[in-house]
Amino acid sequence: MKILFFISKLYGGGAERVASILLNHLCEKHNVTAAIFNNDGKQYPIDDRINILDLSKGTRIRPYQLNRIIKCRKAIKNVNPDLIISFLVGLNKFVVLANCFIRKKLILSEHNTMQVKLSAMEWSTQHLLYRFASMVTFISKSDYNYAKWLKNKTLIYNPLSYPISTTIHNNEKNIITIGPQKRWNAKGFDILIHAWAQIAPLHPDWKLQFVGTIDDNKISDMVKTLGLEKQVDFIGWTNEIDKILQTKSIYVLSSRREGFPCSLLEAMSQGCACLAFDCKTGPNEIITDGVSGILARNGDVDDLTAKLQLLIEDGPLRKRLGASATEEVRKFEKEKIMQQWDELIQLTVEQ
Repeated sequence: MKILFFISKLYGGGAERVASILLNHLCEKHNVTAAIFNNDGKQYPIDDRINILDLSKGTRIRPYQLNRIIKCRKAIKNVNPDLIISFLVGLNKFVVLANCFIRKKLILSEHNTMQVKLSAMEWSTQHLLYRFASMVTFISKSDYNYAKWLKNKTLIYNPLSYPISTTIHNNEKNIITIGPQKRWNAKGFDILIHAWAQIAPLHPDWKLQFVGTIDDNKISDMVKTLGLEKQVDFIGWTNEIDKILQTKSIYVLSSRREGFPCSLLEAMSQGCACLAFDCKTGPNEIITDGVSGILARNGDVDDLTAKLQLLIEDGPLRKRLGASATEEVRKFEKEKIMQQWDELIQLTVEQ
């Protein structure tokens, strides 16, 4: 089968990592082309059998929305696939419009929660354009149930990015969080910094570490303003997050909103003691509160502070949560999730 896969880039975020996992799986059985709009050299590991179609090259037409529709349409016509798969709402709308009169089988994968205030374009995409897809995949039960207006939908969770660790060595006195700095508001990094400002003086031998692209000065400026430079590190982007997580004691997800956080799955799979805000979608479908991790009231800096301090001060609790986490995430193992994708693809093509 010939599959054309659209995604803006192949590095940096959870959806992009899931895309790389799915691409590597699909190319074992199918002829796969990945069409991307950002090809600056950074990417998650990609199988050599995957054809990379760089849509950042060539003539650019303004406005950029029209440029993307034209380039997506040209890619569809040139590749002539049996099936199109598109990831992320920002690109999905252009792929739907590009495919309108070509009418190839199309699967859209939604990786952001729909339960937030949407722009007019986002609302139009999700409520109107998604109806033109063969199938729309959601990554949380909450969003699947929320999208009552869609009939052509299914639920497929994000898979684990790494094998589950069988040997736990999370001994470093570090708290880690993951995400691109430009998404600091959605990721709640400002809330985490304010919580850390209350805890750091009490535990001078502990550090808070940020992993992700350093593309915004907001958080680093906040760290300087609060005088936390000696207890905060910015590690930058890496595609070896598993090796980093294996040495850290605590992972914190301070997001105001999520789709289905891959970073939380990654941290649990490597045996970290995990603390997450109970935001609308994701964390409470992954963590059993008090058993495989701890949930804090969404956006409540005081609750986050108290529970983070508890984890720092209670080593046996950290070890117990970390061990339970590696068992909890087995339902998200890659083989199980990829089987669901295989079944969806077969069903979509046969319809």
